Amino acid sequence: MTQRKTRRQRRVTGGSPVSIHVRTTVTTYAALVARAAVAGLSIPRYLVESALRDSTTGWSLREQRWWAERLDTVETRLIRIGTNLNQMATVANSTGDLPPELPAALAYFTATLEQHRAVLAAIDPADSSREREL
Repeated sequence: MTQRKTRRQRRVTGGSPVSIHVRTTVTTYAALVARAAVAGLSIPRYLVESALRDSTTGWSLREQRWWAERLDTVETRLIRIGTNLNQMATVANSTGDLPPELPAALAYFTATLEQHRAVLAAIDPADSSREREL
């Protein structure tokens, strides 16, 4: 009597019905393992996301996700800075004195805007609408 192999369950209902097998050298495989680990993906997922590119930007899904995370970080920082500046404005309006933390908050705000400008320039360097005014 032969034993039946149990199939590994797929992570998603219905799973991925198509599989692709790729032959590669040991060196290329090692590079794929390393890059997939850095990206936090399995090797098949890394290959799929790196291969599928946006038709307009040429970015892989992985690159798109990486830039979206950078923009989310800047957005979160700007929201927090805005909240802090509103609180300082409330104190200044009620007491008539500027809070001593204001210069540090404005420096942090300026650094965050520079980071945002850098991210946007990397995403689309040809967009002249974001050029710094001198």
